[in-house]
Amino acid sequence: MRLLLLVSSLTFSTIAFAGGDPLTVGARFAGMGGGGLTLADLWSVRLNPAGLAGLEAPVAGLFYQRHFLSEDLAHQGLAVALPIGKGCFGVGADRFGYDLYNETRASLAYAMRFGDGLRAAVQMNYLGVRLGDNYGSTSTFAAELGVQARLTEELWIGAHLYNPTRAKLGATTESAVTLDERVPTVLRAGMGWLVSKKLTMTGEVEKDIDRPERFRFGVDYNPSKALFLRTGISSGPVQGHFGAGFRINQLDIDLAVAVRSQLGPTPMLNLNYRFK
Repeated sequence: MRLLLLVSSLTFSTIAFAGGDPLTVGARFAGMGGGGLTLADLWSVRLNPAGLAGLEAPVAGLFYQRHFLSEDLAHQGLAVALPIGKGCFGVGADRFGYDLYNETRASLAYAMRFGDGLRAAVQMNYLGVRLGDNYGSTSTFAAELGVQARLTEELWIGAHLYNPTRAKLGATTESAVTLDERVPTVLRAGMGWLVSKKLTMTGEVEKDIDRPERFRFGVDYNPSKALFLRTGISSGPVQGHFGAGFRINQLDIDLAVAVRSQLGPTPMLNLNYRFK
């Protein structure tokens, strides 16, 4: 029975998240449809590391989200960004899953800006998958590349390539359960339009080489210095996204929820502290 439960859990997790798939992290991005390739944010370390080069001061943050309100699909982690000169180092670590199946990831990124209109980054990730009750574990490394470029004062473009080397998670466990899966290779591209100082709109396309395209659209509205309102939509499958952010001195509190009609909501929270 435990083996059946394990295999069922692994199958669901693989279908829903594809071991090693770069899950959306950061409530700001999640509230905007999962997009943000052109934005500068601490959680760019999990979307497009080139965005780290747009940070002007050190930032540290924590996040927590519960996919479809299930305790077994909880996802939590932390990140730190340290700008140095024209570059920025980013470090992140997170864990997804529960006792019978979980994924861990640790990331190290370096992003650099070239003038005021070009940012580029490279990142290396350690990915681990563990099956509970001594069924075994496996791990691998996956690289990623990111770029952001300004076309005009209002328009930015961004692109991101995850796992260009087609890294593979593969092992045979003590109970003869076989893990044999390539980490997804994903290409993303998109635009960010600074409509005004208070309004930003994004549109992006994502292509996993083994799956159909996904599209993401988002809006970030900043009616005051302390409040941000966000919404968006994403496809593959279709989800509605809503979020809000609150800035209290050097602390940013971001909340979001993504709603998938058949599986329910995924609430998210992250706290970022900006050092002077």
